[in-house]
Amino acid sequence: MSILSNYTRRCLKKNRVRTLVTVIGIVLSVALFTAVAEGAWSGLRYLQNVAVAENGSYHGYFVDMSDQEAAELASQPQVTKTASLDDVGWAMVNPAQRYYPYLKIESLGEGATDLVSVRITEGRLPENEGELILSDRAEASTGVPYQLGQVLTLSVGQRLDAQGTELGDNNPYQAGQEQLAEAQERVYTVVGFYRRLNYSLDPSALPGALALTAGASSVRGRTVLFTLKDLDQTSAFIHEHPWGSGGDVNRDLLVYSGASENRYIVRLLYGLVAILFGLIFFGSVALIYNAFSISVSERTKQFGLLKSIGATDRQLRRMVLTEAGLLCVVAIPLGLAVGCGGIGLTLRFLRPAFSRIIGGSGSDTGVPIVLVLHLPSLALAAGIGLVTALISAWIPARRASRLSPIAAIRQNSDVKIKNKSVRVSPLTKLLFGFPGMLAAKNFKRSRKQYRSTVISLFMSIVLFISAFSFSDSLRSQVADTINKDVADLVMIQRNPGLPETHEAQAAQMQALAQKLRTVDYVEEAAFADWSSLDLLLPETGATPEALRSALYRENGSFQLNAGVYFLPEEDYRALCAQTGADPDARQAVAFAKQRLTYIHEDGASYELCPVIRKDALPLSVSTDSTTHWRESEMLYLGPVLAEDGVTVTGYQYVPYEAYDPETDSYDQAQVVTVSPEEAANSQTIVIGGLLEERPLASMGQSVTLYFPLSLVGELGEYGNTHSYLYLRAPQHEAALNAVNQALLGMGTEPDQFWIHDVREGEEATQA
Repeated sequence: MSILSNYTRRCLKKNRVRTLVTVIGIVLSVALFTAVAEGAWSGLRYLQNVAVAENGSYHGYFVDMSDQEAAELASQPQVTKTASLDDVGWAMVNPAQRYYPYLKIESLGEGATDLVSVRITEGRLPENEGELILSDRAEASTGVPYQLGQVLTLSVGQRLDAQGTELGDNNPYQAGQEQLAEAQERVYTVVGFYRRLNYSLDPSALPGALALTAGASSVRGRTVLFTLKDLDQTSAFIHEHPWGSGGDVNRDLLVYSGASENRYIVRLLYGLVAILFGLIFFGSVALIYNAFSISVSERTKQFGLLKSIGATDRQLRRMVLTEAGLLCVVAIPLGLAVGCGGIGLTLRFLRPAFSRIIGGSGSDTGVPIVLVLHLPSLALAAGIGLVTALISAWIPARRASRLSPIAAIRQNSDVKIKNKSVRVSPLTKLLFGFPGMLAAKNFKRSRKQYRSTVISLFMSIVLFISAFSFSDSLRSQVADTINKDVADLVMIQRNPGLPETHEAQAAQMQALAQKLRTVDYVEEAAFADWSSLDLLLPETGATPEALRSALYRENGSFQLNAGVYFLPEEDYRALCAQTGADPDARQAVAFAKQRLTYIHEDGASYELCPVIRKDALPLSVSTDSTTHWRESEMLYLGPVLAEDGVTVTGYQYVPYEAYDPETDSYDQAQVVTVSPEEAANSQTIVIGGLLEERPLASMGQSVTLYFPLSLVGELGEYGNTHSYLYLRAPQHEAALNAVNQALLGMGTEPDQFWIHDVREGEEATQA
């Protein structure tokens, strides 16, 4: 050890208080850097772990793949792992169930549980094709009770409609119009129950519940899940390979992993870390610089003596930097420990808040947020802390090394009083009195002694304003992202009526909307009947974003699921007047923006995009919706044939109210016969106008179509059409109470409506 280094070490021991203060400053600086870096990394890992626990670790999947296509997928060089859910078939378990009478049976292929999250709530996983686990929604969906160890004898086959076309997961149950083909009797033992899979693998439209077995071979096709070497390429990979009937990505995992189309989440996080690092850096420099400045000021005479006996400027600077280095050897490890302990304790207390932020999923999956040590983050915090300390020491060391030996020994560099330099304005004395004048004179006599204090106050204000502004901006950004619904309160009928009472109930709801407009805190009320349609948008009317979407298939069309709202005549005509649609032609008015994963020059993005070109209007769009004669309101009997036994002259239906399930018979006098044209399963609608903003009657983020209420019987499906009231009420809590009181005053049964406070949920998410 050199003489100067030994001298530096002795000075540190002699000035223990100043040394301790400097060490504390460096410890706080490194602890803050560590807390920010480790907190960001732990939060990101928590979100990734929740996504894996809820959905699985797969990156993407293809549906309805053949054996050849599955083999091609597995042979791709960029694919690291594949697993399959093999389609075994459908089993009718409750014919009396109107919408969900089936068990859809799929087999877990080899390695499937490594990529798919199958969360067992009771029992265990199946081990062979004679064992079965049931979704936790099975009993509620099918109306059949199930128990652990129960033996089920099922007739398993494929769903076919009257024309022999195979029906899939998203095709609703068509009572009397479909059959199970190639059915085989199978015996299963229920060995467990599991929490429902995500909506991609177990869609909400599934006409039944999903049951999983093991070791059974696929009959019709399989869903193949995969992981890639480069997760960023998942969307592009699916877009480039039109296997099966399409594919999709594990969206949550890609979002939290920073995949290309969702990188804005990670960029936001890294940007936040960079901003906080910058603020902490400048604040730390001000704090640590003050300690080193005092140290150097006290040792200025010593530096002059050392220079007088031959010490160079470089050696003096090295002394101060050596002092900083010795302090960092002790302070940085302590700072890392304090930072990890502090952020670990903070995350522990914030576990409930993190669960609320992601909708409670974290608690459902049993995945708590914990501190995850990340060596690169720790190294980054230590490195920036070291640089901060060295810069803080370099500034006073450089100033001291520039002094001449005589000036350093006399110590007249810190206090310089020139002619008229301590004069104070009379206004200062008038405003602040004698103490203020004296303070101003002292400040003028030795500016350097006060500079660090001024800088510290400045950084405190900057930190406060920056943190407040960022929080406010982030809250606004979150509000803009999640606030997709225009209505503040939504009222839903708990018990929609049968077809013959639907018109009366619609009239009742319209009258109720009119009354609620006069209730306190309610600014506006709108009524609508809601249903849904599957649209096939021709590529001539689709936007470039839609055509470049990962969901677009190279078959000349873009498939959309649209919410359909049937409005009172005056509301419908108001939208037509706003958009230029022809109300007399009953053209649809559409809000045609949807979040899409689409491919562009820089990779892929997941953004809210328009999907219909305005210059293509009026646009004819085909739909898979059936007409007024639907399985939801009538049981299907069969076609009426002409004398040649081939030509179909009509179709016969039995209303549900004419059917007696106990005797499996119906009243012949109530049989309804319709023409083939009336019973057609496909029709064309014309979109005549596009809305820039959603109207009050809307919910969700999908494409929405607006029609007059008179078209419910043609486009809607009575069994799937529900009446809603949408209320605009900024003071939603007060409005909710006022509406409940108003309903009681009208003599309405309390359980007739379910009132959903939309804004309360959004505010909880923002909090």
